[in-house]
Amino acid sequence: MSRNIFSRVTSDLTGMSDKCKVIPPSEFANCQAQAYIFTEMNEKLYFLLKSAKDEYAFTNIGMIHVDGQKAISSKRQILRYNYFEHTPTNVILETAGTADLDVEIKFTLGQFYSIDVVKAHLEPLIALYKILTLIGMTKAEYARHWALVERSFEHSRDAVGRMSGTGSASAEYRNILQHAQTELLSAHEKYHPQEYDAAFELYLS
Repeated sequence: MSRNIFSRVTSDLTGMSDKCKVIPPSEFANCQAQAYIFTEMNEKLYFLLKSAKDEYAFTNIGMIHVDGQKAISSKRQILRYNYFEHTPTNVILETAGTADLDVEIKFTLGQFYSIDVVKAHLEPLIALYKILTLIGMTKAEYARHWALVERSFEHSRDAVGRMSGTGSASAEYRNILQHAQTELLSAHEKYHPQEYDAAFELYLS
């Protein structure tokens, strides 16, 4: 994990408000979201935004939102949106003007989010903007490849169905179809990954 990208935030963690702050890795153990990470499934926390009542934890598998209705209440709602099921879209970063005290990142991941972040933490927030955008682009590219694989399999299946006969010929064509199905399953695993470590490591290390 890069020391440089978090160097500006380590000294600015006092006095939480309704604005989120970027929490450095050295403070991850103190966050509530840590309890909801599937470490037994190799899930890893890479990026954390925290305010007085909310936490937005971005892992290699998805985003965990620890949603607190009120800062003075200990009651929290835990929301999870995995990249396997939800694609980050409409990712927007709004920088601050001279008089502004915060910056804002907006995106859709399961639902629409608009998160205010203290102005001093813009640099690491830019990394998050790039990460979410890259995951969205990667998933879109994978979807295109998967559509081609599916069409290819359908054509192969139809061709085998037309050519297959009886006896040894039928058995041979069934073997061909079985091989195609094996390749389809392999392609599905390739183009539907559950983990996106590479996107985080590209911009945080």
